[in-house]
Amino acid sequence: MYNDRDLEEFSNANNLVKMLKMYPEFNENTLDVTFNKGESFFRKDAHRYCYLVKKGYFKVNAVTEQGNQFLMLTEAGHIIFFPLYYSFIFNDLVATALEEAQCLRIESEFLKKVIALEDPHNHVALQYLTQVSRRFYSSLALISLSSKQRVVYTLIELVDTFGRHTKASIIELPSFVNYDTIAEFARCSRSYTVSALSKLRKQNVISSKKSGWTILNEKRLREEDHGQNNQLLWKK
Repeated sequence: MYNDRDLEEFSNANNLVKMLKMYPEFNENTLDVTFNKGESFFRKDAHRYCYLVKKGYFKVNAVTEQGNQFLMLTEAGHIIFFPLYYSFIFNDLVATALEEAQCLRIESEFLKKVIALEDPHNHVALQYLTQVSRRFYSSLALISLSSKQRVVYTLIELVDTFGRHTKASIIELPSFVNYDTIAEFARCSRSYTVSALSKLRKQNVISSKKSGWTILNEKRLREEDHGQNNQLLWKK
């Protein structure tokens, strides 16, 4: 069994890059790439590569007959489309940059080779599976909640995962947070999301200006009945 600290210590992004740079073919098998806001790439089109996020945020959706279904968010330090399987599966997944993002594109075969030689206990793969399973759990947990609970639940998780404290009780959220993204993540319509959060706006619990979303009263936000313990979602 492994604890989070052990996995993170060995398999964090900095250590992974150091491991890759030990090999002389690093430069020919990696490339720094920039994705503009809204740019996407499919798993099926990117099976040759995986992407280590260096800066910015991505959402990962599943493209089904019913449309795009949000699955999870990923941020700096995480790998998108880790080459966990030799066969091509989950080809219906698509990653989309939520703002300008920078990644290290890695040839999948090169990464497999390095990990096989330098990580015989599969710490990197286990860390990836841990991250993904926690994020997928959040998608499953939403199913049991009412529409209003999903909206508040999603907002609290964005605070816990991406919020930045600027003052004692004030938290700034990333620039991608708005009514559209909260509605998508909570699987609600935009109009309903605006309505569900109107009470919190009027009570000065949240500020939803175009310049950025801010939590003005974290304690009051957490008092909202979101129906679940929120310690397991979207965490690293």
